[in-house]
Amino acid sequence: MTKLFVCLVAVSSVVVAQNADGPALAPPVWFLRKGLDGSFAERTAVCAAEADSTPSSPTLILIPSEEPAEICINFPPRTLPDGRRLTGGWRHDIGEKGACANGCCSFNPPTKNAREPVDHPAWFESTDCSSPAGSVNAPFLFKGQEGEVKNVCVERDGAFVAVSGRLSNCGPSSCCIMYEDQ
Repeated sequence: MTKLFVCLVAVSSVVVAQNADGPALAPPVWFLRKGLDGSFAERTAVCAAEADSTPSSPTLILIPSEEPAEICINFPPRTLPDGRRLTGGWRHDIGEKGACANGCCSFNPPTKNAREPVDHPAWFESTDCSSPAGSVNAPFLFKGQEGEVKNVCVERDGAFVAVSGRLSNCGPSSCCIMYEDQ
């Protein structure tokens, strides 16, 4: 179940296209960029102009909870399953914050279709699972550094169990997702 909701965060944050010839393409790179006005084309032009001077990240799109859900994102060129070729390039997206925990939120890109809600299990950060007060129903999001160890208690089959994991996919805002150790 834990792996399922981690995967759902990944899917909701970044879509990695499949080449018609086989291998998956590299994920898009992105950076936070708020406060742009104007048309989509005008905002996108600012992203392209700032791209060389702004650090970007190929990680999942996780944003600080205090920031708006506005990003510049560069999609690689790709071929869709129906044969259409997309050139890719920079664009400015104004999305929505998805699930949040510990000052970090997933990014939901703008879409025409309503999103299916994700049912995250309850969890809290601790090695003592006897007191679940303050548990949250959210993905394992933390501010931290790549490889940092985290210990959480996760509700499974009606009881909280201790789980250890490491932070990964840490982006420019230091927002990371914890992946359970195997």
